[in-house]
This record gives sequence, C-alpha cells and structure tokens, in this order.
Amino acid sequence: MTTQTTQTSRVARHTPKRRYRPDLHGIRGLAILGVVLFHLFGNGRVSGGIDIFLTVSGFLFTAMLLREAAENDGRINFLAYFGRLFRRIFVPAAIVVVTTAIAGMIILPYTQHTQMLREAVASLLYYENLELINSQLSYDAAGPETSLFQHFWSLSVQGQFYLFMPFVILVLVWLARKRNQPAVFWLGGVLAVTLLISMAWAIIYGAQSQDEAYLATSTRLWQLAFGGLVAIVIDHLRLAKGLRFVLGWVGLFMVVSTGFLFDGGQQFPGPLALWPLLGLAFVLFAAAQDETTERGSVTQLLDNKVFNWIGDYSYALYLWHWPLLIFYLTLRDREAIGIRGGFVILAAAIVLAMLLNHLVERPIQSWGRRATGQRANTIPIAVGLVVMLVFSNIVANYIISTQQETAQEQEAGYALDTDTYPGALTTLEDGPQAPEVDTYEPNGEELAGVEQEYITQDCRQDGRNEPGSYEVTLCEDPDAPDNPSATVVLAPDSHAGHWEQTFKTLGREHNWEVILAIKAGCNFSGVPNEPGNDYCHKWNDNFMDYLDAEDVDLVVAPGTQMYSRPADEGFAEGAQQRWEQIAATDTPLLLIRGLIRPGGTSGTA
Repeated sequence: MTTQTTQTSRVARHTPKRRYRPDLHGIRGLAILGVVLFHLFGNGRVSGGIDIFLTVSGFLFTAMLLREAAENDGRINFLAYFGRLFRRIFVPAAIVVVTTAIAGMIILPYTQHTQMLREAVASLLYYENLELINSQLSYDAAGPETSLFQHFWSLSVQGQFYLFMPFVILVLVWLARKRNQPAVFWLGGVLAVTLLISMAWAIIYGAQSQDEAYLATSTRLWQLAFGGLVAIVIDHLRLAKGLRFVLGWVGLFMVVSTGFLFDGGQQFPGPLALWPLLGLAFVLFAAAQDETTERGSVTQLLDNKVFNWIGDYSYALYLWHWPLLIFYLTLRDREAIGIRGGFVILAAAIVLAMLLNHLVERPIQSWGRRATGQRANTIPIAVGLVVMLVFSNIVANYIISTQQETAQEQEAGYALDTDTYPGALTTLEDGPQAPEVDTYEPNGEELAGVEQEYITQDCRQDGRNEPGSYEVTLCEDPDAPDNPSATVVLAPDSHAGHWEQTFKTLGREHNWEVILAIKAGCNFSGVPNEPGNDYCHKWNDNFMDYLDAEDVDLVVAPGTQMYSRPADEGFAEGAQQRWEQIAATDTPLLLIRGLIRPGGTSGTA
C-alpha cells in the first residue's frame, strides 16, 4: 500500500457509510406533508416540517460530500454534483416558478406584479429568503396578499447550503490531509461550533426581529449543522433493540406533535426547534445497523408503500401547494380557507405534483442515469443557466421600464383635470360623482412603485432594534420656507410618514416647514423593556427630549391602530401616557386614525 493510499485511508476513516435509508425517505415525505396540511388547515401554525426538511438536507449532503472528498484525495466532481442538483432540484422548481409567475401576471392585481416578479427571480436564484427580509415581508399565514413565492424561502436556505458546503468540506479535508488525521474530526468540530453560534444568534436575532430571524440563513445554519452531526455519529451508535424501538416511536411522536405543541412561527428557529429535530434523530437512530427492518418498529411504518409514495411526490407537492392556495384565496376573494377549499387545493396539488414527477422529474433523472460522462451533467447545468439568465433578464427589463415610467410621471407631476379626475373630492358629501373613464390616473402599477420622499433621504431609523437605533434622526424639509409660519413634525412610524405629501402640500399653501421623525415599527407607547422593543421605548424618551429642546408648533401622529380585517381598532398600550408627555412640552398634538395594515399584521413598513 502506497503512502498516498495510506493517507487517503486515514483521512477517510470514520466517514459516514453509503446506504439507502427508507425510513429517511418516509420521514422526509411525512415532514413535507405536515407542512402542506398545516398550510391548508393549520390556521397559520407551523408544523416543524421545514426544520426537519433542512436537517435532512444537512444529514444527506454533509455525509455525501465528506465521503467523496475524503475518499478521492480531497477532490469533488463539481460537474457531477451540480448536474445532479440541477436535474433533481432546479428543473422542477424552475418550471413551478415560471408557471406561477405567468399565472400571477394574469390573476393578481397589477399593483403586485413588480414585487411578485422580483420574488420569482429571487426564488429562481435561491435568495428568496433575503428578498423577503429586504422587502419586510414576514412569514405569514396564507392570504390573498401573501407572497406567491413565500415557500421558496426554505429552498433558498437549502440552495445556499448546497452551494457553499462543498467548499467548506474541501478546506477541511485539505487540513485533515495536511495533518494526516480523519477529516470527520475536523468537520465535527466545525459543525459543533456552527451549531452553537447559529443557535445563539437565532435567540438574539429572534428577540430583535422574529420575522427576519425565521427566514435568515444565519439562524438556520444550526439545523443544517445538526443534521451533519447526526450523519457523523449515527454509524457509531450501538443501541439495544428495545431502546431503539422506544426511541423510534418517541421520535415520531415528537415530529408529528410539533405543530400542535409549539407556535413555530414565533419560537423557531430558536432552541425549541430541537423538539422536532431530536425527534428526527431518534427516528434515524431507531433503524437497525444491519439494515434489517424490525416488525412493529417505526422504521417498518415509514418504509411502507404509503409513506414511500408521499416521499416520491413530496418535493413537487411542496412546490405546487402554496401558489395554488394563494391563487384560490385571490380568485375567491377570501381571507382564509375552509375545509372544503383545503381539500380542493390538496387534490389539485397532488395531481400537479404527480404530473411534474412523471413528466419531468423521473424522465430527467432517468436520462441522467443513462447518459455518461460530461454530457449527463453539462447539458442540465447549461439549460439551467440559460433559463436563469433569460427569465431574469425579462423580469429586469419589465421592472426597469415600470420604474422609468413612474419616474417620468413623478417628474412631470400629475396635473389632472379635476372634472375628469376628481379623486378624493368624490368622498365629500356634496362632492362630484366619479365619471366613467377608460383609464385611471395615476396608474395603479406606477403608483405602487412611488415612495415617500423621506424614504429616499436616508434619514429614518429602521425597525431593527440595535444599539444606536433609538436616536431621533430628522428628515428635513428640502423646500422649507426661509421664515416658516409653523414647524410641523410627523412622528413616530411609517404610518405617520404616509401623510408626508399631504402635509407638505398644505405646507406650501400655509408657509409651513414639515419635518419627519420616523422609526419604523415604533409607535407612541409607554411600555418599557417590552421584549425585542426596548429601543422603541428609548426612542420615545429621546423624542420627548427633542420636543423640549426645539420649538415645534405641531406634532402629527397616528392615534389608533388596526390589526386585522375587518379592522379591530384600538390604542397602543401606554399611548395616552406618551400623549400627555407631548402635551407637557407645550406642543400641540394632532392624532389621526390609523391605517389598516395589509394582511392583518401589526408591523409597520
């Protein structure tokens, strides 16, 4: 045996064995089925299936990549690796993305087209979770205004893992070869550190912004690392038959019960997500080492025809079910789905999943097995890249042209004939009737792209609760008169910012200076140390100091809040206390009824 062969053998020592696990196929299908059923019938609750889905990805791909690199002198066949990913994962997803985008252009209001197409590209390029965060779109229960591609956030996390993990493995195997040590030890250490750091960050980030923490890749890394650690240790566990039997059924209970016991949308991916992940680990530990299936075990249950059938179609079912749900709610003008509607969507999703599986997934995988050499991998990669580039270019051109039209309209201004376009005058008791017209001005799609002026000035505090975000930053009036008759301040959140143009229009007529003091998501409330919102409380205190120090003639603020539809209007806790503090500075306060938050969420833009 040569020195190089000896070194390779040592580096590859203790790597996970290559074997087919029918229980894993079954539990993955069960997890995805749980996601679908909870989306349809769970009233907004989270099943924990996505957490299992990500962990299974970590389990499978960590073992596969480590085995290949350690056994092949520190090399990975990237052409074969990405060729398999394109055939098995990208092609079905691309078909669903493009089909959904085309249907969305027909079904959805045109005011939603631009954001929908942005998310279509983000889903195709596997950064949808980042797009949802940047667009301040939280992970919400299904509704007619919910993103068509919201479910692609988890596929994006998975895709990002698939892209970067091979390079991590190569570096660790290179280090192991340098030290002539088993690569599994290096990988285990990195995965353990990643798990601890990512879980700690999930706790911190979740306290600051749960919506973002739920979607972020950084807070999900620990679940992928957990799967990798299970893959490393599973072949070295020797458990008694009785213990394995009990562990299997306990694990299955933990997996199935997650959505009923936990509010995953508010608690995951924090430490409580260990409940379904430990359940998954117990199910995997329950399988016999000699690959025999014990009678009455969970492994036997998950290896039956029903769960294998679900596992075969689970990926396509996950891809189709969400856009079908959103389209159903939109076309039926419903805020939520009933039992009958849920079963209709489930049936339609199963049919489409079977068609996608039989017409696309199986043929392309069969072709990949028959084809040999580079042809089997080069062609799907090339086709995938062409689809990405062409679709992204079409969407980019559409968005750019829409933005240019919006900019031209804004620059020209809307000098409209009030007889033809009376606008808000029609709301007056003695106002004119709205005439019948062929077109509406301003165009709704263009108007959807118009931002308030203060947003472009980089002068507001965003909604993230970070050190320094409690300082009061002012959005000055660039057209303020030299000697204003009054100084008007709009505060404290983006709902006050909605009134910017209204008060600036009044300001031009009455010689006012209009200033905005905005902290997104922060209302006037008197509740200190609210979890995740302490900086909002500090911002409120600093705003009162600002009023004491400056000569402000009027503060304009939202007075009420509406959290749902039909709107449930109310006051923020402690709001009256803050209003009294404003009055104590001898500053008049004008309260305006709050705006309804789209989709019934309580966050502000």
